[in-house]
Amino acid sequence: MKNLCSEISTILLGATSLALVTSCQAQAMVGPTLPIEVTSTLSSSVEAPVLTPSPAPEGQVGISNANNPYDLFPYEAVDNFGKARSGKLSGIVFYPRRKTLFAVSDNGRISEIKTDGTLIQKKEIRKKADFEGITYSPATEMLYIAVEGEEIILEVNPETLEAERDIPIDRMFEGHILLSPEGNGIEGITFVPASDGATHGSFFLVNQSDELGGTDPSIVFEVEIDHAANKPKARIKRHFSVGVTDLSGIHYTQSGRRLLIISDANNLLLDVSLTGQVSETYLFPGKKQEGITIDEDGFLYIAQDTDEALLKFVSLDSANDIK
Repeated sequence: MKNLCSEISTILLGATSLALVTSCQAQAMVGPTLPIEVTSTLSSSVEAPVLTPSPAPEGQVGISNANNPYDLFPYEAVDNFGKARSGKLSGIVFYPRRKTLFAVSDNGRISEIKTDGTLIQKKEIRKKADFEGITYSPATEMLYIAVEGEEIILEVNPETLEAERDIPIDRMFEGHILLSPEGNGIEGITFVPASDGATHGSFFLVNQSDELGGTDPSIVFEVEIDHAANKPKARIKRHFSVGVTDLSGIHYTQSGRRLLIISDANNLLLDVSLTGQVSETYLFPGKKQEGITIDEDGFLYIAQDTDEALLKFVSLDSANDIK
């Protein structure tokens, strides 16, 4: 991997430009080829640094830690919305056309929330279902929920909050079981439009696991919806590891075509390419972080499975303009 110590990576988030300044400390972690390779013929094997997380810091991460090799989170907290308004959350996405947030919880519920934390509507879609992530597709304008345990993608109408169809995820990949029925299961989902704009795109999901290898690996995997049969099915195209366990959330950023991936137990946020290259690793604020999204103004939201369920942040570059 090239030396990034002098490089500044800039991501344009709507009207806000966020400068992600790399750390010389973080770049010292280049290691061997990841234990989980991309074995699909659709892409080559991925090499990336293997990360060894330090003990998770307690509470909010906002102070310098000279002994920690990761970069500090380049955002500043501006608000938190408690349980009374949103409930404990396991996934979140910003929906541009409605200019609202849709969030899910692990009791089969979905909520629509204004960006100031005001609850608009809330509904139990599927009793006791373990909703663990949510995204939307600009191609269909529908919401898509990752359901853990059942390992399905649930398509939901954002207007009515009614479930339209179940899309089961094929656990097999090239003749082998990739998603073990005995494993922790899928924990996050995001939609990535095709680069040519001519096709709908695909979904990237994360498998939550405390192992990098074995029969239930901690991986990111890409699926496409197969509409050929009478019932649609999500088929795995490829997968890769980012060298970190307990992946709990994922979000696609259009500028730069990057993935932001959460590791809950390690309190880390990884900036990752679509081919699995980790470019930045940040200390991540909050507790039990299970969802992340960014709105059209560049504000970042963290969904937590705690009483302080939703945290709102502004980039450090923009914080002074708001004060």
